[in-house]
Amino acid sequence: MSRRAFLGILLATLISCAPAATPPALTTTASPVPAAAFPATVVDFQGKSVTMAKRPERIVSIGPSITEFLFALGAADRIVAVDDFSDVPAAAKAKEKVGGVKPNVEKIIALRTDLLLSLRISDGSLERVAAQGIPVLVVEPKSLADAARTAILLGTAIGADGAGLARSIEDGLASVRAKAVNVPKKRVFHEVDASDPTKLFSAGPGSFIHEMIQLAGGINIAAKAASPFPQLSPEEVIRADPEVIVLGDAGYGVTVAEVVARPGWSAITAVRTKRVVPADPNLVHRPGPRIVEAAELYLRIVRETP
Repeated sequence: MSRRAFLGILLATLISCAPAATPPALTTTASPVPAAAFPATVVDFQGKSVTMAKRPERIVSIGPSITEFLFALGAADRIVAVDDFSDVPAAAKAKEKVGGVKPNVEKIIALRTDLLLSLRISDGSLERVAAQGIPVLVVEPKSLADAARTAILLGTAIGADGAGLARSIEDGLASVRAKAVNVPKKRVFHEVDASDPTKLFSAGPGSFIHEMIQLAGGINIAAKAASPFPQLSPEEVIRADPEVIVLGDAGYGVTVAEVVARPGWSAITAVRTKRVVPADPNLVHRPGPRIVEAAELYLRIVRETP
């Protein structure tokens, strides 16, 4: 399966799910510090309480942003396997693979996994793993605040300084917000995926990308959409006349030249002023430990004048 196909499946999964309730606050039986004591109890993003009897030594990660967090928390040597698309940092590519949106349950069990960290998967695979007595935590950050929440949750679960990473994320985002105060507001179209050229996936309310646009001083043209990842027609984008177009799908082969050549798009301000900007999807589409870096990139994009 290609990375672009994986993105399409992931988006379809997100869109088909009803909006989730606000996740409960994290609860732990120990402070999330480097030498966190075990047993430790955490509440995951589905509101499920899981107790870790001891420090996990054989961790499987299903979700690129989760994998990045584990590396950032210094747990690289305890990761025994990751999903097929975890590729940051480079060392993640060398880890054993257990599949994508349909993980290989038998392999996860055979690896003697003592903690499975995963995005929400609705095919029953996570339940099958849990039935073997393996602790399973669903980690599904959807907002900027969820990035810091994830750091604390994972830090507590694995015995690492999640609180320190969370503070770094919160301070970094606050710094971007402060820098954006005097940035002239610009209309922004963020393209997530253009596999169907008549229905362009963008980012709307309920997504961290929407929050990032606002944080950086942008005005999201999809701000009134009814879902976190709405599909807009090319005509809707033309009517909205974005002053900046960010190609979050640049890593999947979409080029500036291709976008500029779309029928009718020559009238869009962003096209006329050459403000069609490619962005690495591994950075701007992952609510991981590099979320501050992504926000800073967005600030530069919005702040830059033609």
